[in-house]
Amino acid sequence: MLALEVALLTGRYVATAFDDRKKAEWPPHPARLFSALVAAHFETPGFSQDERAALEWMERLGPPEISATDASAREVVTVFVPVNDASVVSSVEDERRALDDATAELEVARTRDAKELARTEKKVAKTRARFDDGVRRAIAAVPAGKEGKDGPARAASLLPEHRGKQPRTFPSVTPDDPRVVFAWRTAEVSSAQRATIDALAARVVRLGHSSSLVTVRVCEKGIDPSWVPDETGEVRQMDDEIMLRVVEAGQLAALNDTFEHQADEPGRVMPASFRRYVRPRNSREGHAPTTIFDQEWLILRRVGGPRLPSVRAVDVARSVRSALLKAYGDDAPEILSGHRAPGEPTERAHLAIVPLPFVGHDRADGSILGVALVLPHEVTRAERRAVYGAVRVWQRAQGAGDESPVLPVLLGRAGRLLLAVLEEDAAQSTLVPKTWCTRATTWASATPVALDRNPGDLRAADAERQSAAYAEAEETIAVACERIGLPRPKRVTAMPAAPLAGGDKARQFPPYQTGKPPIQRVLVHARLTFENPVEGPILVGAGRYLGLGLFRPLGDHG
Repeated sequence: MLALEVALLTGRYVATAFDDRKKAEWPPHPARLFSALVAAHFETPGFSQDERAALEWMERLGPPEISATDASAREVVTVFVPVNDASVVSSVEDERRALDDATAELEVARTRDAKELARTEKKVAKTRARFDDGVRRAIAAVPAGKEGKDGPARAASLLPEHRGKQPRTFPSVTPDDPRVVFAWRTAEVSSAQRATIDALAARVVRLGHSSSLVTVRVCEKGIDPSWVPDETGEVRQMDDEIMLRVVEAGQLAALNDTFEHQADEPGRVMPASFRRYVRPRNSREGHAPTTIFDQEWLILRRVGGPRLPSVRAVDVARSVRSALLKAYGDDAPEILSGHRAPGEPTERAHLAIVPLPFVGHDRADGSILGVALVLPHEVTRAERRAVYGAVRVWQRAQGAGDESPVLPVLLGRAGRLLLAVLEEDAAQSTLVPKTWCTRATTWASATPVALDRNPGDLRAADAERQSAAYAEAEETIAVACERIGLPRPKRVTAMPAAPLAGGDKARQFPPYQTGKPPIQRVLVHARLTFENPVEGPILVGAGRYLGLGLFRPLGDHG
């Protein structure tokens, strides 16, 4: 997860709505925040390539969720402000800024090839010559001792109180809480990217009007969103929806192109796309935090083949994913493949393929009763169609004319697991999404968590070393919960044995490896306790897209 917290230092936010000059914008639009980050990037000499790469990465993340309280609008009053000075002095200032920019380019060129350095040096020399010539003309415009009778009047006309004035309005709002958080809950952000974005955000001093002073920093905590991007297409009440300007791929280039062509011309328009935002459903139904994963699942029920234990969860998930990719054909989208390009993992949340074990019951044996296809909340209609379309192609390939054909999952020596799309409510609670998503404060792992970091030796003979390893494992799981949009658990208890009846011990699961080169992940079961009830599904850790780190609520439904 990536989250940026904007603190309004004056307690007010001053920015004009894009569609009404007499109204204030609230909440701040994601595109405005991105523009502020871009401005901070270009205002720093040298133009860090790491920052540029981070901005290009951010523009592909999609619209963020926004946490912002209600705000009261101040009465809009028309004021008259002096026009900008159009005298020769301002032209000299323009030449000075051009010289500063050219000098910054020269510093960058010194790190590159000699040909580009020579070209940039010529550009700097020409810019410096224009600046020196402008200074000479400004001095010669009024020779010393020859100001004439109108000299004092012309000099006084440069002062703000003597310049012409234009009517302006400065709409603003005062929020109940002067903090706004923008969160991309599905973003997979590296520590290096996080540090680069935080350093860039720290240089942002205003958002909107120049009087709207802010500090912007990366924050680690999860949020309770008050506005989320709408993908449902449902018609809602007017108070429950707004149109915001958002960012799409190519925004950085569009901003740069707009600046080159419009510069500081009045009336310039920020390039952006528009997205409808709505109040989250649970904010109207008694709010409880939930994860990045959706609660509407496509269930594939086991109808034949071997009765597999939960330790085969990853094998089953990988085989189902292979079948879906084969059904889709070439150029499968990120949402289905989990990759932007061959060998390049996606930075967004994608389809999770989750085998569902029979656990948490007196007669539970841990066997896999079905497989859930779980999409993230932030998924487009096209992405949802891609996943469901692959399932339909897989079905058609198995039995023409059958309403619910059997889908074979090849598992090597174990044979073929036979699945079918569940068309109606299941009799087995294991195959009911509500079983895994119900609101609760305490949760237990049905399959072990594949830790994102090696905690040390969990089986160390030395009690102190073992205790330190378990403490590190618990901290890693707590961070993993925040990464999928949940608040930090009040308590995490890591353990080797399964906390649910019928579950298999962590050590009974085969080794799980991720990354290039492959890194073997440590597996451990856990129990989570939150301060307040949260909603599932809870899928955490490095194996969350393949059935590991699946948690079940323990009955205290708040």
